[in-house]
Amino acid sequence: MYRQKDTVVSIRAALDRGGGGAAANGNAPPATQLSPADAEAARAKLPLGPAASAYDLESARRAPAPAPPLQAVAGPGGGGGGDDGLQKRSGRFHGDHEEPMTSYPVPRFPPGHTSAAFDAVVVRKSLILSPAETYAECAHHGEEKAKHGWLKMLMLCFIAGCYVSIGFSLCLLVGGNLGLDIYKERPGLFSLVFGAVGFPTGFTFIVVCGGELFTSLCAYMAAAWWEGRVSARTCLRVWVVSWLGNFLGTATCLGLLLAARSYENKDAFTLLLAQKKARQGIWGGTHHGFGSCFVLGLFCNWLVCIATWMSCAAQDLVGKVVAIWLPISAFVMMGFEHCIANQFLLPMAVALGAPLSARDVILGNLIPTTLGNWVGGAVFVGTVYAFAYGRPNALIVAWWSERCTARRGAGAAGLAGGLAGRV
Repeated sequence: MYRQKDTVVSIRAALDRGGGGAAANGNAPPATQLSPADAEAARAKLPLGPAASAYDLESARRAPAPAPPLQAVAGPGGGGGGDDGLQKRSGRFHGDHEEPMTSYPVPRFPPGHTSAAFDAVVVRKSLILSPAETYAECAHHGEEKAKHGWLKMLMLCFIAGCYVSIGFSLCLLVGGNLGLDIYKERPGLFSLVFGAVGFPTGFTFIVVCGGELFTSLCAYMAAAWWEGRVSARTCLRVWVVSWLGNFLGTATCLGLLLAARSYENKDAFTLLLAQKKARQGIWGGTHHGFGSCFVLGLFCNWLVCIATWMSCAAQDLVGKVVAIWLPISAFVMMGFEHCIANQFLLPMAVALGAPLSARDVILGNLIPTTLGNWVGGAVFVGTVYAFAYGRPNALIVAWWSERCTARRGAGAAGLAGGLAGRV
């Protein structure tokens, strides 16, 4: 069952009305489904009119309703003109008279005393968003991430790179040490253990604890761009900064793990996997070539962004973990290419003694994998859902409706003219 309409409760407005306790205790009015008439009225008020997308409706819905004006009521001691910093009484109307109603004292706070997260509490009625609401949520995420300052963005990308490195190390040190004989004789079992342990853990850290990963931002920023909320230049800046910030995080974790000698006597599979991946994008010989590496990266980030999409739809921690675990473990088991994970694996293999050159690492893997990851996230997830639920779909439908209406009008006018000529 999809979530019905959210009820946005303004905490500050509730405090001013003397109703802070109800909002804090979760006794908000029940959410209701938006009727078709209300949806049409909301569309009419938006700048795009009938061409409003799910993103526009979500933005209009998020705006909290203004609080009713307060009425000064004299306190028990008389003389209600003074402001003692407390709202002690409020009123309710019965016909032509007002009946005073006493409420608990609620302090009046200065403007801007709370964060945005405290000001608006979203009360949800179910544990999953509908696909259209998920698209709108992801587009809003892209718009918000574009507003991050340089330092904040860099720190979030840095920590995301660290989390990916921790997850990949868990893969290599646990699943990778099942033994090369099992890897060769029972590859299915080896891939199952290797994919189920490690990588999903790192991605869960990113979603729950906070972090900005280049691969996820491909879908977020594409959705925000299709909604007209960010420019192409802003998208490019976010993608470049996130890629470099993720690389900084993976390099830092790599150095710390080498200093801790975590891979000592446990590097056999790491070296084998890195040499297999490093030259994959180079034409000739036994290697698959640039196109094959590109497609492996495309499928990888398609699944990664599906995990991101479903984690946005899930409204509880268990739902987010399950939404992340299934697609992420799937791409690892199938051997797809993730550019940020390879930022950690390939330099680690070089540090452990693998005979790899800079050409093998950069041209042979990172460039085709990064391009494939971008297409998989920005095109196959962000753009596809934008045309399904977003502004492009709304504009196309509105344009087609206007064209059909104009054709029907022209046809009716021609028919009337023909009849008049015959008469």
